[in-house]
Amino acid sequence: MPENRSDLILRLFEESNALLRGHFKLTSGKHSEWYFEKIKLIERPIVLEKIIDLLVEKIKDDHLDFDYVVSPAYGGIAIGFLTALKLNKFFAFSQRVEEKMTIRSGFSGLDKSKAIIVEDIVTTGGSVLEVIECLRQKEVKVAGIYCLVDRSGGEVLFAGQPATSLLSLKVEAFEPENCPLCQQNLPLIKPGASDKK
Repeated sequence: MPENRSDLILRLFEESNALLRGHFKLTSGKHSEWYFEKIKLIERPIVLEKIIDLLVEKIKDDHLDFDYVVSPAYGGIAIGFLTALKLNKFFAFSQRVEEKMTIRSGFSGLDKSKAIIVEDIVTTGGSVLEVIECLRQKEVKVAGIYCLVDRSGGEVLFAGQPATSLLSLKVEAFEPENCPLCQQNLPLIKPGASDKK
């Protein structure tokens, strides 16, 4: 029996040591027992390409009309770029400048185009919402939102719809003041946070 898409994604994350268990502080500020360390995928381009091939297949199945793939920096850049390459589309990325998400300057063809957003991991959807706002300001129509992993199990919605994901899991994320892992005095790890404020 062939392996289903979700099981394959989970296996590729595990084989890449990109699925970690412990006590983690997420970008959102919440705490979790599970962390998807996408840098481990980026470190292994052959594995990342297998995952992106699955994402591209899903995007093609949706038959969307769009010109650009847009991803937030930094984690989404390699994922979005490879997706755009395989779909033969333009690519652009957003980044935070003085705490505000903005489209990186120089992407002159993006204005008034159509785009899909490609993100790595969705937990609260905050970064995606910021990208949507950046695109709205440039009069870009968002044709779809895709991610590798939706940690909310489809609970985070964008215009009433969840992001289309390769793997959707309900992974508990706790406010720091209500975190059972903190209450157990487990050491808090901030993976990938060296350049984040």
